Amino acid sequence: MTKPDLNNFAGIPSSSINHSPSTISSPPSAIHPSPFTMLHQPFPMLPLPCSFRVGVTSYVYPADILPNVERLAGRVDDIELVLFESEQTANLPSPESVARLAELGHQHHLTYTVHFPTDRKLGSEDAAERTAHVAQIRRIVELLAPLPVHGYILHLEGVGPGDSAARVAQWQRAVAAELPRLLAGMPPPDRFCVESLSYPFDWCAPLLDEFGLSVCADVGHVWRGGGDVLDFLRTWLPRARVIHLHGERDGHDHLPLTELAPGRLEAFLRAARGFSGVVTLEVFEYDAARLSIERLAQCLANTQAG
Repeated sequence: MTKPDLNNFAGIPSSSINHSPSTISSPPSAIHPSPFTMLHQPFPMLPLPCSFRVGVTSYVYPADILPNVERLAGRVDDIELVLFESEQTANLPSPESVARLAELGHQHHLTYTVHFPTDRKLGSEDAAERTAHVAQIRRIVELLAPLPVHGYILHLEGVGPGDSAARVAQWQRAVAAELPRLLAGMPPPDRFCVESLSYPFDWCAPLLDEFGLSVCADVGHVWRGGGDVLDFLRTWLPRARVIHLHGERDGHDHLPLTELAPGRLEAFLRAARGFSGVVTLEVFEYDAARLSIERLAQCLANTQAG
């Protein structure tokens, strides 16, 4: 997941936002509205009924998490709470905001997926960094305990696609040493969903098997890496609790679904038929989310009609 710029989500317009005409098809007047205007733009209703729950991120509107959820509740089935916590920026909700998020969830039959901060790496070669990340994750889970959480999105970072077999084995041992401490006394392990990143996801298989973790199948990352999404889903969909869906073009991802090559979204929907988890449209602005949900509705109507 590409980290959105939080400076653009505090109700403060930023001239640094790059809305490329090739990725956003709305007229310029709609691309650069004021934050106040944006917060009052209605979000489209859900597409036709389907087997999975449709979600968006907590950064659709140019505001913090709670105002986004208040605007989106009743319009989608799930909201991904995209969390950050570092020396530079933090957006963890207060206990009062958590109580309101829980109220909105129960009132609107809304669930949440929780995307942990990625500033630290669970598979880092630095043991102190790994320990700090485990403590951070546990603290966040405890903070958000009142919420109806569908899944916790976990990055097993600290390794890259070009690393040697020896480094991969070292990374697997490091992650395996931390997971018992991370999972002890927490929600069931299958609520923790390991996201597919840039490295071969097969490297995670021993960890999924040993600890009973679920999968967050980020198909946009697979497309970006030149992989075969249908083959990936044949292998991992049975273990997936969450799917991240977003457009990809020329190596750039987290774009609107309208940016996908013809036939890609339809093929994905056929492969995901019967999936009952959450499909998150993982984009980080209003127009991208609106275009994505409208495109999804169109494709669902076409596939169901066929």
